[in-house]
Amino acid sequence: MNHIVLYGCHSSSATRRVRIALKVKQIAYKYIEVNLSENEHLCPEFRQLTAQQKLPVLLHDQHQITQSLSIIEYLDDICPEYKLLPEDPIAKAWCRSFSAIFVADYHPLITRRVIKKLRDSGLPEKEIAQWKPLWLKESLNIAEIELNKRSIKHKFCCSNLVGLADICLYAQCESAINQDIYLTDYKEVSKIHQNVMAVVNN
Repeated sequence: MNHIVLYGCHSSSATRRVRIALKVKQIAYKYIEVNLSENEHLCPEFRQLTAQQKLPVLLHDQHQITQSLSIIEYLDDICPEYKLLPEDPIAKAWCRSFSAIFVADYHPLITRRVIKKLRDSGLPEKEIAQWKPLWLKESLNIAEIELNKRSIKHKFCCSNLVGLADICLYAQCESAINQDIYLTDYKEVSKIHQNVMAVVNN
């Protein structure tokens, strides 16, 4: 496979999703850290790379791909030996729907951009501090309910192998842990988080 370059930030949940996918699929790549705290993503050089000025960005064969889910599905297409999405249409739809809980519904609420807007609008710091935990807990509550609905419980969300749903759940869990949220309150979520962690740290 030709050289892959990933631009990301170590504190970015979206970057974390892509890096886990690359690890699970055993794809070699070059990683370039972009410091969000220093606003490196807003510099003219990065804007030339992507008008969105968001992370992550993956470069492959002179093609640029943005948005973590699009990147992960692209990796699934070019490296199909280990599939992150199930082949069964119903299972695939469930996996995408479950992943979207975090990626589409809740992650956008807790980004730096939103926190900055809250602060600029004059919201008290005490209320801003409660913002992220509020939405993270709600997302994990929904995930726990959905996981408990499964008729068959596997080691991971959809099977006994790490997939897209697990990657998105794990990244959300890591964000929750950073906000001092205890995963022990979410039995199924915590179990899958631990199982994915074992793979990530292997």
